[in-house]
Order: sequence, then C-alpha cells, then structure tokens
Amino acid sequence: MSGAVLVGAALYGKELYDYWKPRKVGIYGPTMVGKTTLDMYMTTPGEMEELGDDDRTKHFKQLLGSKYVLPHPTRKRVKYEGKKRVVHSADMGGERKFWSLWIDDMVDRQVEGIIYMFDDRSKHGGPGAVDAIAGFEFLVDAIINRRYRYRRLWTRFKGKKYKPLFVFLVANKADRWWDEQASILWQQQRLREHAIFDPFRPAMIKLQKHGVVCRVSMMATRIGWNVENSLIKMLGS
Repeated sequence: MSGAVLVGAALYGKELYDYWKPRKVGIYGPTMVGKTTLDMYMTTPGEMEELGDDDRTKHFKQLLGSKYVLPHPTRKRVKYEGKKRVVHSADMGGERKFWSLWIDDMVDRQVEGIIYMFDDRSKHGGPGAVDAIAGFEFLVDAIINRRYRYRRLWTRFKGKKYKPLFVFLVANKADRWWDEQASILWQQQRLREHAIFDPFRPAMIKLQKHGVVCRVSMMATRIGWNVENSLIKMLGS
C-alpha cells in the first residue's frame, strides 16, 4: 500500500510541476502560416477570424542601431482532457527580414522547444513554399552551427552550450490539405510519412544527427482543430 501511495504522490507531484512550470517555447515560420492565430488561440480559445495581409506581425527597429526590438513573451495556459501546461511565447513576424529575430528570441529566452509552422502552400510551389523550406533550413542551420547573435552578456555566456531540446514541425491549416492518406497515416501514428513533410526531411535529418528531437504534427488553428491536443503532447515531450 505504501508503495502505491508513493507512486500516486509522485504522479500528482509531477502533474503539479507540469501545470505550474512555464514552458519557454519559440513559435516561428514564414509569414501568413498561422503563428499569430495560434498565439491568439492559446490566449483565448474560440472561433477565430481569418487574418489578412494587414494583420501581419511587424517589428520596429531600435532607436539606436539597426536591430529590431524583440517582442515580449506572454503567458498562456493550455488545457486538454484534464492536463494543463503554462506556455511563454512571443508573436514573431515571418517575413524574411525578421528571420534573424527568431534566433535572437530563441537564444535570448533560452527556449526549451520550437514550434515551426508552415501550411499547404509548401505543396503547391511558389514563394510561399520557398519561404517555408528556406526558413526551416535557416533555423536548423543556426541551431547546428550556433550562428547566434547575443543581445546580453548572460545569453552570450549560456549560448555557447545552448540548443533547444526539441523541434516540432507543424503543418497548419490542415482543413485545407488533409486527405485520405493523412487519415490513414494518422490512425497508424505515421503522419511524418505524409508527403506534406517531404521538403523538410533533409533538415529534419540534420537535427536528428545533431541530437535535437524533431517530431511532426498538424493543426488547423483558425478552427481549433487538434491545437490543444498537439500542444499538450509537445510540451510533455
């Protein structure tokens, strides 16, 4: 009996720890893939409106110097089937001129994990696909080669050994690209074999070789499909 009580107490303690410990997460990806929608959904779940070009996340430059100002992360609480997690994340722009900010945010906050988002445009070619693939390769290259910029002495000291614990590659707007193959692979827990992830496989292999866990998932953030479930699984990894 005492052993069962100890196990139960340990599990309860872990659940309390997971509930209260903030998870520092970096959410990156090219423009218009749903990063801002995800940020808004985590803050207040519900029916989301479709965001347009005028709603793109922008960053302003510092008064002195050429660097952009880093946005402040905000605290969100994610709940799903009795499990709860606290997330600290910032809404980051996806235009190419802001990509270096992803690295600054990642290193400055020493994020534990990264969610890299893309959408169905990666299947159809064009600028959207190019930016999605190039952005992921840019991020992976920075992690592997530690091509970091340091904004504070403290992050310079810690950044020498820093790398994120995991990267989740999230195919967003699943309501646009989900097909029969995806349904079959999802049921078999083999979603990573879906063709939508094919352009990203070389960079995913690089992460694995470098000792960074890389997994895949899917969401449709605007309609709230698989959002909380995916986040709880990611943060539990």
